[in-house]
Amino acid sequence: MKDSNLPPTLQMGMRSSVNVSSEGLGALLETPALHALLDSFSEALIVTDGEGRVRFLNLAAERVNRMSKQQAVGLSESDFFQRSALNYDDLQVALNRGGNSALTRSREGRVLLSSTHAIPTGAYEKPFRMLTQKDFDGSQPQRRTSLGNRPVEPQGLRDPQDNALHLSPQLSSIADTGVRAFRRRARLLLLGEPGVGKTAIARHIHRAAGWGDRPFIHVNCGSIPESLFESEMFGYERGAFTGALQGGKQGYIEAASGGTLFLDEIGEIPLHVQAKLLKFLEDSTIQSVGSPLSKTVQVQVIAATNKDLRQLVDTGGFRADLYYRLAVLPVEIPPLRQHRDDLPFLIDILLSRINSDREPSLSLSAGCRKRLMSYDFPGNIRELVNIFERLAVLADDEAQEHHLPAELLAPTRPRESVNGVVADEDDPQQNLKLQVQQFERQVILQAVALCGSKRKAAQHLGIDIGTLIRKLQRD
Repeated sequence: MKDSNLPPTLQMGMRSSVNVSSEGLGALLETPALHALLDSFSEALIVTDGEGRVRFLNLAAERVNRMSKQQAVGLSESDFFQRSALNYDDLQVALNRGGNSALTRSREGRVLLSSTHAIPTGAYEKPFRMLTQKDFDGSQPQRRTSLGNRPVEPQGLRDPQDNALHLSPQLSSIADTGVRAFRRRARLLLLGEPGVGKTAIARHIHRAAGWGDRPFIHVNCGSIPESLFESEMFGYERGAFTGALQGGKQGYIEAASGGTLFLDEIGEIPLHVQAKLLKFLEDSTIQSVGSPLSKTVQVQVIAATNKDLRQLVDTGGFRADLYYRLAVLPVEIPPLRQHRDDLPFLIDILLSRINSDREPSLSLSAGCRKRLMSYDFPGNIRELVNIFERLAVLADDEAQEHHLPAELLAPTRPRESVNGVVADEDDPQQNLKLQVQQFERQVILQAVALCGSKRKAAQHLGIDIGTLIRKLQRD
């Protein structure tokens, strides 16, 4: 069947039964004649190899993604998506679900239909892929995708990073404190267990501060091999080391120039790189690997971790001077079990998102909802999202208890205790004490986030530091 998204020449080529080896395709993509041909197309074309690395993009792709060939070639697909001026979140969700197309949008509001296609290669070789992008508007015929029977529609063009799921009422209040600090150019350190929503809050702070049209570069420090950390963060010049790209490579810091650099899992940064990062935070200059020259890069830094950085400082695993440069305003994000009042809101938001591209719509049985409301969610919001993705796959129109993971079907444990006595939800007196304690805890956590330390929060609330700590530690 003819694919209307591809130029006629490419449609013809992709229908061919002739397979070209990966080596042959790679060599073909290096030829100036092919570059000249593909650069003449109005559609944006991006080619990745079997390892998922960008091998070529034409002029149209350079323009819409705001990246040159030199910057893009050699990047992994995920790095390319992250550094592009387009928002690829919906496409990545579609690919993870087995689809091959989705809408992407630029910061200026330009909407494109992005579709991926496999390029046949030799037997037992991973195929190359081509990503095509063309302008999309509401007057175009609605197109069915492999996400299901629902068409791609203009009303689906919400910003996929405007993640209201993570900005529940209590988290929104915490994020607002971060926005005020961000606007004053203060560096933020987001603290919290894995899955509490640190990345979503960082994105919210970036946008709410009025920086939505600027780069937001998310760096997961824990996923970069130690041997590559310096070159990935600061970039490298041509010939800096064996295996370096011919044109060199821009680092994450430079890619975030003029915008926000979000350093996730900051506690994983190798000690030998921490000194170089500290210098950048002090004078805003970087020096690429293999370059004798320094350059100035202006970025706003937000860091995040689930580790106790103070303890790492005490044990020598993290530099004290770097900690104080990063933690101008520490912001503690509570685990989901400490803001249970947000659960109904989060559940409704997740159902709404699932049903936006699902037929028939999904609903929850009373028993299923009760199980969700009584669960502690040790994996926090990330676990909640995972559970709903499971329900969307296993359930038809109504999710039942048996569709839930086994850990949610275990006998319900008491959620809280008051002075060592298990709270009985049917006992109004004990339930009132529990509610008062939960409210106190929320007020204290908000004060700590606002004031930046427990001691200052105690002064702000008019209580002594010992009382504040006891109330936070009380089971």
